[in-house]
This record gives sequence, structure tokens and C-alpha cells, in this order.
Amino acid sequence: MTEQRQFLQVVDPDVAVARWWAAARPVPLASEELALADLCGRVLAEAVASPRDVPGFDRSNVDGYAVRAGDTYGASELAPARLRLRPEVVVPGVPPAMTLGPGEAVAIATGGAVVRGADAVVMVEDTDEEAGVLLVRRPVVPGAMTAVVGNDITRGEVVLRPGVRLGPRETAVLAAVGRAAARVVRRPRVAILSTGDELVAPGGPLLPGQVHDCNQTFLADSVRELGGEPLALGVVGDDPAALDLALRTALHERRCDVLLLSGGTSKGAGDLSAASVARLPGPAPAEPAVCVHGVALKPGKPLCLAVTAVDERRVPIAVLPGFPTSALFTFHEFVAPLLRALAGLRAAEAPAIAATLPHDLASERGRREYALVQLLAGPEEHVIKTMADEEGPSRHAPGDILPIALPTGKGSGSVTAFCRADGFIAVPRQTERLLAGAAVEVRPIDRDAATPDLVIAGSHCTSLERLVDHLHAQGLTVRLLAQGSQGGLAAAARGLCDVAPIHLLDPDTDEYNRAFVPDGCDLVPGYGRMQGLVSRKDDPRFPDPVADAGFELPACVRDPEVFLVNRNRGSGTRILLDALLGPGPRPSGYSHEARSHSGVAACVASGRADWGVAISSVADAAGLRFAPIRLESYEFVIPRARRPRRAVQLFLAALADPEVRADLRAAGFVL
Repeated sequence: MTEQRQFLQVVDPDVAVARWWAAARPVPLASEELALADLCGRVLAEAVASPRDVPGFDRSNVDGYAVRAGDTYGASELAPARLRLRPEVVVPGVPPAMTLGPGEAVAIATGGAVVRGADAVVMVEDTDEEAGVLLVRRPVVPGAMTAVVGNDITRGEVVLRPGVRLGPRETAVLAAVGRAAARVVRRPRVAILSTGDELVAPGGPLLPGQVHDCNQTFLADSVRELGGEPLALGVVGDDPAALDLALRTALHERRCDVLLLSGGTSKGAGDLSAASVARLPGPAPAEPAVCVHGVALKPGKPLCLAVTAVDERRVPIAVLPGFPTSALFTFHEFVAPLLRALAGLRAAEAPAIAATLPHDLASERGRREYALVQLLAGPEEHVIKTMADEEGPSRHAPGDILPIALPTGKGSGSVTAFCRADGFIAVPRQTERLLAGAAVEVRPIDRDAATPDLVIAGSHCTSLERLVDHLHAQGLTVRLLAQGSQGGLAAAARGLCDVAPIHLLDPDTDEYNRAFVPDGCDLVPGYGRMQGLVSRKDDPRFPDPVADAGFELPACVRDPEVFLVNRNRGSGTRILLDALLGPGPRPSGYSHEARSHSGVAACVASGRADWGVAISSVADAAGLRFAPIRLESYEFVIPRARRPRRAVQLFLAALADPEVRADLRAAGFVL
């Protein structure tokens, strides 16, 4: 009678995972540097910060004419604006050496640098030329048909973080910032063995009682899909000596990082694979190799998990059941997460995602329209409205709680718009508008699309990048949305973000932030940062600052030949500057907006503008003159309902962390 061997111990699946991971200690493998052409499909091992602004200059998005937007106001087909046409033509690759005066226009090609003095471009199809005069038949607003310096990416901005699987979108970002190579996580080498006399390689002839081995193909392709390098070592028969030799070959000669076997792990006499693995040395002296043999699964109970030591390396081993369905379940439940950890990937994959819109989304009737979206966690009170369309009724009932699908986009020339999107939605061709709260189906761009752990929306600061780096090291995914202080307050009031950084001055109390906190939100102290007027050190029109002399705007800012670079509407810096300017005429360049302090510094340093308002740390990094205006309070508004969330608590802990505070202090912030 055949002897029946019992499992070492049948354990709960969570216990099995905990034991295996404790013995294997999986961490991302060592990094290697690859050329840009070889990066697609690999996992990034370093944070990539842009060494330059993208675009590096204000550029035209169309063929047309650079103008001052104010000169076109009121223009129409019947009463066009008449502008003096300059004889020059601005073409890509040639910096213009001119300043556009009031009432003037100059021809500019797509990609050409916007000339000094201009703040918009009018499309050629909206104009006519007539004896040196440009007839403008449609008005434009400041910023129309242009992309300002740093509008897409600012110098020093982290565009990609470790753990990102590099696809065509991400490699395009690397190319856009000038990277010819990057460091990526080495691919896990996974040796795969099938065991059993009954198995025959696909294509081979079958004898009675034999089957073709499909597990090796399934496992190899699954490993490859997870970013690993499969080492398919074929089939080993029911011969203990042959199996021991195959294991030694995989571990020592092929130097695999993980070893997978299928079959030979039942409790009967055919338990060859588990027995062979049990003869291997454990991960440490006096520790057995086998961590678990038998898991409370159906199917998959015979699963065996082990770890062995090879030249001071810990090599995880999984002996999966031989039946294909059992092998499939156990691979995805136990092996796939470990391979993702070794490959530097996120811990879990996201399925197809149902979500809701935070605001109305207009579309053009007659065409199916696709919109890129970012996924945000919705507030608990957020419920959806069902909406029928031409492609069928919504599959979600009223009251379902779904994530938010936030439409993104910085224009067709933006690299980061498609890189940072999690997926896209398709608006049916006969739908003119999707309403706020409508259910939408998000089609993930890749398998890793998922809602971030923490959403920070509001005023951007270079300090946030340092905080995000700290949180990222703790395994959190963080999404930064630079929407200005007022945009952040609106998001916090609606429960669409976890943290809203603000720096808004109340002119009635001369106090920062407290008066603006929405109901249901808390104000968390942050730190101080010095705002000041920045200009080039070689520009004699701006005086050097005098200590303790107070701040007054220099007289030169009223000179029409001295150009300002402003901040975006809704930002605290814009509000501070408006208070300094007071009523009356606005300086030249007032309509020229940058979306960040770095953008202001880049614009002044390049000569596109002559002055602006930014924080001291950015001015110092850009080598600009800095005249202090006032120390402002940069603080954080947090929706009360979101404060207990783990990610928010980790953010608050990071703010209080002595190491983080020392880093911020060294960077010029006041704590």
C-alpha cells in the first residue's frame, strides 16, 4: 500500500504570505543604467528631475502673428483691429531680437519664440494683410495660442519617480527633458521547472497517459508580463536525483532570483518537488528552507513556499500545484506580488475602473471624444447620478460611491498631460455634455492605474517635492495638483483633495490663511517662506536691497519697457502682487502668467521678463537679485473628514519629522 505523507501544516493564506515574505525579505533588485532606446518596459529606479524648463522659452502654438492682446479687443469681421505689421518674421530656432510695441504685430511660425512685449498669438486664418497693416478679425486673450516658458515642466521639477513602469509616454518625458539614459531596476530572473513523467513539451508526441505541459508557458509569460526575465528550464521527470540536479543548475549556474516549480507537491508518494526543495539549505543557519507546505485554499491546497540561501542571496521558491487552474490561482495570489516587489513595481494591479466626474465635461456632438483623466479618491458623501446614453444605460445605481475621474490636459504640446494621466474616458458621439456626478468608465492606460494614496491640491512650493519624496519612501503614491491657493480651497471644500496648501493674506487683519478656511476643514501650521521681488543682478534699473529698509516697489516697474512676469490667477503670490500694485494701470507684462515660482525665475533669468515675485529659495537657485517683500505663512487646509486617513496622518507626521524640518530649514524655509 502506498504511503501517504501529510503536509507540514495547513495554514491560513495570510499566514503563508507573512512567513514567506519574512524569510525572503523581497526588495527591488539592484539598478542598472540603460540607454533611452532600451528603457521601454523597464521600472525606473531613480527620481528624474528636469534639468531645464520645457518649453525653454515662450513659444507659439500656431502659425500667425504675435500681438499684444489688448490691441485686439473689440475686433470683428466687420470692424477688424488694424495693427502695424513689422517686417520681421519669427521662425523656430532663431531667438527674436526685437520688442513689440503697442499697436504692432509680427509674423510668427509654429514653435517660434514669442517676442518681448507680445502676450498672445492670433491665428493666421483670423487675419488679413493690407499694405503693411494686419487686419485682425477676432480678438484674443492674453496667453492665447502660446505656451509660456516652464508651462509644461519647470527646471528642477520631478517628472518621474522610482517605481514607474516606463512606457512610450514616460520615455517621451525623459527625451523631452534631455535624458539619454536612466537607471532602472534589474529584471528578476525567474527559473521555471515543470515536473512529472506525464508531461511532454508542446509539439511533442503523446503516449497514453501523457499531457502537454502548459504551466511552463503560462508561468513564463506571466513572469514576462510582470517585468521579469523567465528562464524556461523544461520538464524534469519523477527522478529525485535529476530534480536535485535541476534545482542546483537553476540556483547556481543560472543564478535565478526566484525559482518556480509546478507539480510534485501533493501529500502522496509523488511529493517529489517539495521533498527536493526541503533538502536545500535554509535562508539562515538552523532555519529550514520550507516556510509553508499546505495552504487553506480551494484550489491550491498543496502549495509549497520556501527560501534558500545562495552566495548570501535569499532566493524564494514556490512549488505550485500541477493542475493548471490551481497553478494560475496560486501564482497570482502568492508569486505575482513578490515578483512585483523584486521588480520595483507597485504592490497591486488595478482592474478596469468605474468613476465619476467632478464637474461638467463638454464635448462636440457628432464625434466620439476621448478625455485623459487622473483618478482621485472621492469623498464618502459623493454619490453618482445614473445617465443613459446612446451606447446603453449606466451599469451603476444611484448611491454608488466611486472614485473621481478628473479630466486633465495642458494642451496638445504637453508631454506631462498624457504621462500623468491614469486613463481615458470616451464621450459618446451624440453627447454634448457629461454632467458633474455622472458615472464614467475609465480605461486604464496601463495595468498600474489606480487612485493615489494622497492628493495635494493648491499652491505649489518646492518644499512639497521634498515632502513627497519623504512620503514616497514610505510607499505612498502622492499626486500634486498645482491649482493655486484658491483652487486648493475649492477642492478642499468639496472634499476632492486630502491637503490644500495655501498662503492667502487677509487685508483686513493682515493675517495669513485663517480667514479663508472653509467649513468642515482644519488649518494645519506649515512654515514660513520669504516672498520677494526678483530681477537679474546685472539689471541696473533695479536697486540692490537695503537691509531693514522696508519694501517699496521700485519706480522702474512703471516703465513700459520694463516687463513683469505674473503668477496665475488664484495664487497667493498674485494676490500679494495686486495688493502691492494697488489701483491704477498695470505694468507691462501683467497678463504674462507663470504657473510656479520656478517659472517666474526662469522667465526673468532668460530675459523674457525683467521682474516678478517669487520665494527666496527659487531666486537663489536661479542666481537672481532678491528684494524681500514679506515673510508669509505657507499652511495646509485639510478636510476634517479626511484627516483620519492613514495617508493624511503620514503627511502630518512628515511635517513634524525633525529630519524633514532640518531639510526644509537648510533650503531656506522658516520653521
